[in-house]
Amino acid sequence: MDIKKYIAQLEFVPKDGTNGIYHKVYAKHNNYVISIDFNTGHIEYGDKIIAESKTTQNFSQPENFVVLECVDRLLIKGYKPQNIVLEKTWPSGHGTSGRLDICVNREDGTPYMLIECKTFGKEYNKELARIHKDGGQLFTYFQLSGGKADVLMLYASELKGNKFVYVNEIVKIEDDYRNGDVKDIYEKWNKLTKDNGIFDLWVQPYNFQSKALTKEQLKEIKAEDSSFIFNRFLEILRHNVVSDKGNAFNKIFTLFLCKVYDETTTGEGEELKFQWLEGRDNHVDFQLRLTDLYSKGMKKFLDRTVSDFNNEDFDKRCANLNEDTKQYLLREVNKLRLEKNNEFAIKEVYDNASFEENAKVVKEVVELIQGYRIRYNKRQQYLSDFFELLLTTGLKQEAGQYFTPVPIAQFIIKSLPLDSIMAEKLSRKDGEILPYMIDYAAGSGHFITEFMHEIQDIINDCDTSKYIEETRKHLVNWQNCHFDWATDYVYGIEKDYRLVKVGKVGCYLHGDGLANVILSDGLANFCNNKEYKGKLRKLVNDGQKDNQQFDIVLSNPPYSVSSFRQTTRDYYTEQDFELYNSLTDNSSEIECLFVERTKQLLKDGGIAGIVLPSSMLSNSGVYTKAREIILQYFDIVAIAELGSNTFMATPINTIVLFLRRRDNYFATNTKVAVDAYFRTLNDVTINGIETPASKYVAHVWEGLDYVDYVTLLQKSPNDKVKAHEIYSEYRKKISAKNDAKLLETILSIEAEKLLYFVLAYPQKVVIVRSGEKDVEKRFLGYEFSNRRGNEGIHAMQRGKNIDECTQLFDINSKNNPEKASTYIQQAFGGNYHSIIAENMKPHVSRSALIDMLAFDRDTYDKGISLTVKKKVIVDSLYPQLKIADLFITIKNGKNVKQSDSIGGYRVSRIESIANAEFDINATKWTTDKVEEQDFLQNGDILFSHINSVKYLGKTGIFESDEKVVHGINLLRFRANNLIIPKYAYAIFKLPVFMAEVQKYAIKAANQASVNISNIKSIRIPVPPIDVQKLIVEEIDKIDKVVIDAKLLIDAKTSEIRTIINNLDSTVCIKDYFDINTNSLNPVNSFGNGYFTYIDIDSIGKGNGIISYDKQILGKDAPSRARRVALDKTTIVSTVRPYLKGFAYIESVPDKTIFSTGFALIKSQKEESYITKLLYFLFMFSDDLMKQMEVAMPKAAYPSINKDDIDNFKIPMPSIDEQKRIVTQIEALESEIIKARNLIENAASKKQVILDKYL
Repeated sequence: MDIKKYIAQLEFVPKDGTNGIYHKVYAKHNNYVISIDFNTGHIEYGDKIIAESKTTQNFSQPENFVVLECVDRLLIKGYKPQNIVLEKTWPSGHGTSGRLDICVNREDGTPYMLIECKTFGKEYNKELARIHKDGGQLFTYFQLSGGKADVLMLYASELKGNKFVYVNEIVKIEDDYRNGDVKDIYEKWNKLTKDNGIFDLWVQPYNFQSKALTKEQLKEIKAEDSSFIFNRFLEILRHNVVSDKGNAFNKIFTLFLCKVYDETTTGEGEELKFQWLEGRDNHVDFQLRLTDLYSKGMKKFLDRTVSDFNNEDFDKRCANLNEDTKQYLLREVNKLRLEKNNEFAIKEVYDNASFEENAKVVKEVVELIQGYRIRYNKRQQYLSDFFELLLTTGLKQEAGQYFTPVPIAQFIIKSLPLDSIMAEKLSRKDGEILPYMIDYAAGSGHFITEFMHEIQDIINDCDTSKYIEETRKHLVNWQNCHFDWATDYVYGIEKDYRLVKVGKVGCYLHGDGLANVILSDGLANFCNNKEYKGKLRKLVNDGQKDNQQFDIVLSNPPYSVSSFRQTTRDYYTEQDFELYNSLTDNSSEIECLFVERTKQLLKDGGIAGIVLPSSMLSNSGVYTKAREIILQYFDIVAIAELGSNTFMATPINTIVLFLRRRDNYFATNTKVAVDAYFRTLNDVTINGIETPASKYVAHVWEGLDYVDYVTLLQKSPNDKVKAHEIYSEYRKKISAKNDAKLLETILSIEAEKLLYFVLAYPQKVVIVRSGEKDVEKRFLGYEFSNRRGNEGIHAMQRGKNIDECTQLFDINSKNNPEKASTYIQQAFGGNYHSIIAENMKPHVSRSALIDMLAFDRDTYDKGISLTVKKKVIVDSLYPQLKIADLFITIKNGKNVKQSDSIGGYRVSRIESIANAEFDINATKWTTDKVEEQDFLQNGDILFSHINSVKYLGKTGIFESDEKVVHGINLLRFRANNLIIPKYAYAIFKLPVFMAEVQKYAIKAANQASVNISNIKSIRIPVPPIDVQKLIVEEIDKIDKVVIDAKLLIDAKTSEIRTIINNLDSTVCIKDYFDINTNSLNPVNSFGNGYFTYIDIDSIGKGNGIISYDKQILGKDAPSRARRVALDKTTIVSTVRPYLKGFAYIESVPDKTIFSTGFALIKSQKEESYITKLLYFLFMFSDDLMKQMEVAMPKAAYPSINKDDIDNFKIPMPSIDEQKRIVTQIEALESEIIKARNLIENAASKKQVILDKYL
């Protein structure tokens, strides 16, 4: 450091008549002098500045010159030298405190400002971090000084070029945390520092005044700010003893509304009004300014005029009064305005004292958020996170309100076919180029904000050159000015004034705010309600009370609101809803009216995603009427069943209905056609459904022929009808004077059932189930916490966000088969046939709607069941015949002695069809006497009906002319002329067929079985023989591809084995490899978080494939879940190694734990021995397998241990040779993988063929 240059910039000059002494004269302080003596290396601060020690008055530390520069700045600013104390100490315990660099006293000798000086950069930043952590040195000095100081300052400066630059972080002390120990003071402090207010040009000494913020100075919120603001807000409530937390959270949304308005309307360089102006503001002026912001914000954003009286009004009305009278009246008016529970009453306000108490809280909250920018035109994730924390933990939810978690809103929106809707809209030429969306119970606004972001993403990706000029102009504008389109196309309605405010603020905090969020009732009359505007004011004049202006309805309306009708007549009456008169003044089923409102709002073909209580599907009364509306006016595309962990504030089970609007005439015309059938009994096509009545009888009146059913309709039921259980149920439950009245009632019920059967018949429904408890949480990907300091919604896996954990949707892809939303979106496009991914099978299924409706009861309440009892397992337009009617014989095999010794005849065994095809090499031999009928014939299907449950239904087809005896424990199906064996075989192999078989499993100790009678009763579709032949031809082509793929796998595997087995074993594994024994206990490391567990079953036998699908809670970890693998590791199953449970892992995923049943082997040096080559040796070396077999004990669970592995001999090629071998085998493996994929995809391709024809 060049000290002379440094002090020269401070304007120190050589002192006349001396040698080596520099000084500076401060004229404004009576020519006070500070001098620097280079002879002694001493800084002399003069006779008025007190120095309690001399340690900062020498040249030994760079920090001493920071003190000098700071003292110089203080004197220039006007602080008197006699009020400056250096190296100040205070009594502490048995001695004194550490030394404060600079204490600036008031005239009465009490401390005003405490300054700690540090060198610029590292030391300054280190101490600043300490201040924010626990208060640091400054808070200790403040407490020891008696809490008298007003300002604490951390200061640093340095000379850059010819100019001094300084930084200071200033803590402005408030009266309510002057007392107590350091910890108390720190906890009450608002954790906010200023960077101006002492040395600035506009500030006078002893009058701290922080410069007013402008919009340009606002800081963008970062990840750490979100939780800091939230937790600091909670701390403000705690230390100010705010008991009504719900009210406090409501008020912070009011403050946010003020801040949003301020940021929206303040021009560049102008002072923001939403800030506490230190040194200028008092509590009254400040709250009057906030009140003005609030009034203007309510008018601008919510079109509401707040009743208030501002200074401008006062001046106009009281212009004739003298000044004293005006000032007196103004003070009294302001008292009335402020000294009561107004919009900023975080604590109760009723007089001046309580106003002052609340005002301190308001000031702290405003100071907490005033420096951050909260108005963005794009999503600001961390601000969104903060909003969610506020919403899920603080805002009180009133009757029937359950805020929709963002992941659920995203799931519903990701499930909609927005791409295709947008494509259709943008191609139009009528100016309506985006979909109109509405949420009629907008609440927190999540559906609005998430929908806007989804549409904006699609707009951003549009190729504008594809569209007509007018559309192109709009798109270019919207790509540059995000969400400008929302004012025209997005509507939200919310009745709760608090929630409208929350929803509007939420829109801004999520990066927009331009949607129409209307304060009104979402069920209000379209024409008479003055609060409605735009599209909501229109009514389609077709007698249906419909609006039909919207393409999309997304909502989570209130449920179970007691006696709601008593307070709503100003908004709607019986004139507005068909369901209105099905309710009483004491009814609570408001959600049913929202179902009808959905029907009223949607255009023909419009779609909806609505969250409703599960009772909507099954309860009687008005719920039945609501279901009639659903079944008549909508296609039910999907139903998602969500469990009790979905919403924070309620344990209620909910559903999401995904609907598509039909036209109003569809149901009416269908009813006319059904009524005509009951008059004429002419079973003609209705809605494209051939012979609908016959189909109804086959589906509902099982065992009854259509001609029998007609006798019922003719009011002379025959004996078969009278014996049927449905008829018996009718007779038992229906009270009628005579048979004529009974039959009249029955036919009325049957007509209604047939109507809804025809309405439902073409529809398929995707059913999504979240599951229960931990399964549900893993599926959702999130959970809620009320634990202090950890409140809110959290991802299920530590270190990941919800998007990464959830199985509901993929944030980046609309076609991820491992996410539930994919199947719903496909269904909207008519695709119900894609293969359901393994991880989705417990959660996603598909069903014909008619299988979800109970037509076999004496009354028909239109209940919709998600527990489907399918009458048919494969949907088809062809007749569904019982298996019993399709095969000449279905019988078990012959019990004969079996031997490995060749002689006599081959005999089939369960092992013969282990791979779902007949394997002649897996037969045994018998010399027992057999009859001709005991032999298999070409085309016989063999079926495993005695096995472990998961293998029940395993099937193979015998296609050979060799004489093979049909052995015991396999059923033989021999087809009649109605069905081609290979077609039947294809049906039998379907997963849905096997699942149906397994439903009938009778479980015993070691195995399970299925009765032949149950199998015979299963129905399968039987198309004409020529169609069956087409199906078989196409399946044969796929089978040919599979055969070729298997041959290729065998050939390439043989090549690999040749490469490996040509190497001679010369060294021990332990010479070049280590067995990694690193471990951790998931109970301690993960606790309530999930980790991936790789156990013995997770590694494929002989294929090296690792499955990562076992997600386990740390606290539930099995005792063997302990091993931690490193990258580039060969994994060897030590139990039954002959099964080849081996794998190689290049990069280990985060939070993955392996079973102790594995040896995790890693090269000591990859440059000496490549770990992947060791994997190939374990997998393909005959010599190494022989060594393992020798080492294995003859036991129930043969295994090898660490010592065995260490001492196994392996080849030792040169490193170049190793690289060549690994590269060569990797190329062969690549071909094997492609062939395996062909085989794995064969089943889905066969399913596509069946779907195409059936």
